[in-house]
Amino acid sequence: MSGRSSQAAGRGAAPLLAALIVATVGAAGCDDSVRFRLRVQWARSPGAQACPTLSDGSYTCAAIPLTCDARVRVRILDAASGQPYYSECFSIRDNGDACQLADLAIEPRAIPNEMVRVQVIVWTVAELARSGVDLSQTDGCPVTTEFTGDGLPRLVSDPTGANPPDLPVPALGGEAYFDVGKSPVATVTLGCPGWDQLDAPACRNSTVLLEATIRDPRTFGSVLRTQAEDMEVRFGVPVPGAPDRFRVDLDAFSPALAYTSSGPLVWQANLEEAPTGTRCLRVAAQGVAAPTIACFPTSAGGGRLRVDGFLVGRVMLRDLLDLQSLFDLPEEGMVIGVVVDATGQPVRGAMVSTTDGALVVYPDDNLQTVGFAGTDGKGYFLSSDAGFESVWQAAVPGGLTGDGEARGGLVDNHVSVVVIRLTGVVSTVDAGLGGPGADAGVGSDAGHDAGIDGP
Repeated sequence: MSGRSSQAAGRGAAPLLAALIVATVGAAGCDDSVRFRLRVQWARSPGAQACPTLSDGSYTCAAIPLTCDARVRVRILDAASGQPYYSECFSIRDNGDACQLADLAIEPRAIPNEMVRVQVIVWTVAELARSGVDLSQTDGCPVTTEFTGDGLPRLVSDPTGANPPDLPVPALGGEAYFDVGKSPVATVTLGCPGWDQLDAPACRNSTVLLEATIRDPRTFGSVLRTQAEDMEVRFGVPVPGAPDRFRVDLDAFSPALAYTSSGPLVWQANLEEAPTGTRCLRVAAQGVAAPTIACFPTSAGGGRLRVDGFLVGRVMLRDLLDLQSLFDLPEEGMVIGVVVDATGQPVRGAMVSTTDGALVVYPDDNLQTVGFAGTDGKGYFLSSDAGFESVWQAAVPGGLTGDGEARGGLVDNHVSVVVIRLTGVVSTVDAGLGGPGADAGVGSDAGHDAGIDGP
């Protein structure tokens, strides 16, 4: 059927998606194939997944604007065994409304004449990127979504963020049981748990949504929510200063980012244009003698950029200064880094290097002594001469190296934090590091005390 004609028919309530061939069971040599169509309608309850309406109160696809790129999974499975008879991922561009579901180019497919489960799930590209779900082994959509007994998506995403990746929250989704051959239309009721993701401000305004988590480099857990009000987080890039030096000019950084009042502790801002090249998060806090800066190459696929910043608290900073027989932070700054493997665990025995040949030393786990033979159990390294534009690398016996993403170096009057992530997994003794993107198992906005008021 024509996508546009089905869309027009669906604007009042429920768009028809497509036609599928149903192979009915009949006598040998007989062809009793019939077609059935998929239709979606909109959940009116429960409130958490109820769909929006037009001003006249009608439930319709036209009530769900779609300005963000999205992916749609359509699946048909055997109701008893779960064997998939049909599964395909479709892309929807940021133009129009949810009536674009009527334009999915579903090819006719043979489906056995039996009870099946029909699933339709919609995610924004930005939500898939946010969750960190690995789509490399799929066709671009997650393969499965859990559903409740009433056919709505089961929202099982870990609210603490302690076990990344989070499961992506569908913008729309539903499942229905359908007895093939008994009706020409299979109707799926879609819940709308994240329908507003389809019309996010970052998409409407052609901006990029920046989301930053500020972590303690000792644990990679999020700083405490009680510390947030004393912190200032900005996004930008240092500028050249004295010869071969870089400094922070706040005019080259964003205004202070706002942080979320509930849920995971995240600092957010809408950037007017997609950032390119190396960018940084600068974190300053009352009671901390020096601000911290962490840099990274930028990529904002799907209109969202998720990054980590760090806060070196006063206790850790004092240990770092004592370790180097320093009374105060040098004017040119210092670099503290951590080497982790692909699972986020710290790596022992890694040798670190930079593109500019910086001198690198390796503190012990307690920041009491330094050596030159590679990282200790917590993966720490230090440098006092790495240029800001350094690209960092690490290698361990067995051939694993860094992923090439580590950036940064000295910035005047700042502590620079560099995280080198290896391309694989190294068998290590757990040193208590939660891992990048984790909250170390202590809650959505908690972590090891960042040292502001630490002992």
